[in-house]
Amino acid sequence: MEAAAIGLILFGIFALCQGLSFGLYSHGFTFLVAGWIGLTLWSHRRPVRPRHAEGNPQTTIDGHPPIEVTIRLAKPD
Repeated sequence: MEAAAIGLILFGIFALCQGLSFGLYSHGFTFLVAGWIGLTLWSHRRPVRPRHAEGNPQTTIDGHPPIEVTIRLAKPD
């Protein structure tokens, strides 16, 4: 996903800088913004360890609980 988002950003820059096709130029900013938003969202997600990894499977790589566990803990019973 990260490589696809970076590719979309680079394609958007190319589309804005080329002078051959007005269709590419008119959609270049859309490609650029879509890639930027995709990269931002993908890079800010919390990676969760697989269940078979060593340690507590209910924690992420950086030691925080996954968002599902946090939401369940925050709900009053």
